[in-house]
Amino acid sequence: MAGPSKKKIKLSEAVDKEDKKLDSFLQWCAKEDFQLNPKVHVGREGSCAQYGMVAQEELEEGECLFKVDKSAVLSTETTEIAHLLKEGETSLHGGSLHGDSGWVPQILALMYEYTNPNSRWRPYLQLVPDFSQLDQPMFWTEDEIERDLCNTGIPEASSSDLTKMKLEYTSLALPFIRKHRHIFSEEVHSFELYKRMVAFIMAYSFFEPVSDEDGQGDEDGQGDEDGRGDEDGRGDEDGREDEGGKSSLPLMVPMADILNHVAKNNAQLEWDADCLRMVTTRTVAAGEEVFNTFGQLANWQLLHMYGFAEAWPENIYDTVDIPMQVVLEEARRAAGPDDAQLLEEKWQFLEDQGAVSESGSFIAGMEGILTEEEVCESLKTSCRTCPRPGEACWLQLRGSAWGSTGTLYRRTSNC
Repeated sequence: MAGPSKKKIKLSEAVDKEDKKLDSFLQWCAKEDFQLNPKVHVGREGSCAQYGMVAQEELEEGECLFKVDKSAVLSTETTEIAHLLKEGETSLHGGSLHGDSGWVPQILALMYEYTNPNSRWRPYLQLVPDFSQLDQPMFWTEDEIERDLCNTGIPEASSSDLTKMKLEYTSLALPFIRKHRHIFSEEVHSFELYKRMVAFIMAYSFFEPVSDEDGQGDEDGQGDEDGRGDEDGRGDEDGREDEGGKSSLPLMVPMADILNHVAKNNAQLEWDADCLRMVTTRTVAAGEEVFNTFGQLANWQLLHMYGFAEAWPENIYDTVDIPMQVVLEEARRAAGPDDAQLLEEKWQFLEDQGAVSESGSFIAGMEGILTEEEVCESLKTSCRTCPRPGEACWLQLRGSAWGSTGTLYRRTSNC
């Protein structure tokens, strides 16, 4: 794997003319020793959206585009108020500042640094897109959501996000803000700013891969592709956890978040012990934009969290979610009066076994059903003609241990 180039890049070669904010940011990156590869150009020219990175010369596979020391990553550990956040983890009302999402400390750190004119990250945060241009549905009008997003699952996800935000701002962030009035202000650090910081984190943050028991991360050091978001979406505001409950919180990584996303990316972020490196995953031709990936996300997830979607068939990870409750409602309509009660008991059985849930979905992808086992189990159990509850075969089914799909098929095939 090629290391970062030691050759110094001239700002005039990497910066768009008359873009003082970008100029200031690139100077800051040079000061922080990002070692930007001289073969790339950072700016609006050639970018599919806002700022981006474009290859000026051909890039080899495995070539490092830049590196970011972990000390330059904006997090709860590097922020100027790290000591206050650490105190707040246990002192606030005798409980944790993290709350259910785990995001509150990072949001507070970002609010502070964003409104601090002397922040170390000022050149980086000044480059943040105008918040009035945020495209996530949480900023859409109700009419726009109802007209354009009906039956996508996004309205429900956005509504859930806003409910969580309001609760955690009121119960956790606001008491912390009031406690530290010497650096915070209720007027400046309002819920509106809090919501915009959440949107910023949703769209631009990364998650460090959670280490396994022997202290090593995933085999490729990437978590889910690039450490950016979960496969099922980041918009639930939860930190990522391993099986032992150890969580990974969102991190703001300057320069890395300038790269735009496509499903068929040509670069990815790699996590080393003391730094992060953006590395090409294939040869990138001169004039081609360098793309990172935000994860294996369907278009509804991209729109929910980032405010955009990829046209078919470019997003190879696009899916359609069919709510399990929709299947149940259709089954109820199809069932005759004599079968209605039996259907409800069958569905309750499936819920008890974890095959279906009130908020769950069956998922269809480009190549077919992705939740095939759940679909087969649900349809086979719901459609199979069974004796009335209380008779031997039904009791056998209800009393059987939940095993593999094949086990369930064998159980139900006797009905």
